[in-house]
This record gives sequence, structure tokens and C-alpha cells, in this order.
Amino acid sequence: MLERAGAHSDYGSLTLLFLNPVGGLQVQRKDGSWADASYIPGAVLVNTGDLMMRWTNDQFKSTVHRVSTPTDQSQFDKHRYSIAYFCHPDDEIEISPISFLDDATLSKYPPISARDYLLMRLGQTY
Repeated sequence: MLERAGAHSDYGSLTLLFLNPVGGLQVQRKDGSWADASYIPGAVLVNTGDLMMRWTNDQFKSTVHRVSTPTDQSQFDKHRYSIAYFCHPDDEIEISPISFLDDATLSKYPPISARDYLLMRLGQTY
């Protein structure tokens, strides 16, 4: 399958995605298969990012997603536009995994500032 954007997760806490009818966005299921994100007029798709996964001590899972080319030939030559809003805390905010009332699990991650976390992730990528 030809991809417009390869499989990835977002660095931040949340991503708000405003889709268009052309489609192509797919999210990865727990079993590794891919599901199409259906276009719903007026709806906003919310992705949990890697920072939120860390902040919740892996209680909220980061959403791995990709953008594929349309399988419907009538959509193949159409432009695909999406508007994404990436939410990230202020630089000085300390990201310490929160504990849940019913979860006695020890923290999986040490505290880190939002700035240092972003710089770490950018360093891993570039």
C-alpha cells in the first residue's frame, strides 16, 4: 500500500484533527491491523500523544496512525487536506506520571519538563 504519511505517533499530549471527506487516515489496532478513520461531518478526531501516554503512566495509549492513498479511484486524484492542532504543555511544566486510584503500579518514567521531553523526542527523530 502506498502511504501519504508513514506510521507514527504524535509527540505531544493531544492532537485534534479536523478531517475532510477524501479520507485515508488509518489508526492501528492493538493486534497491529489498521482501521480506517471514517469522516464524520463536523466531528473532530482526538489522538492521544506520546507525552499523554507517559503522563498517565501508560494508562492512555498513544495512537499510532498513518495516511494511505485512497483505494477508491474516484478519490485518488483529489487533494487531501487536514487541519491538525497539536497540544503540548508549557515548557516549564513537570511531566510526572500520575497515579490512578485503582492502580498501585509504580511510575514507569522519571519526571521531566515538557521542554526537555520535546527536545529528547526531536533528538531521537532528527
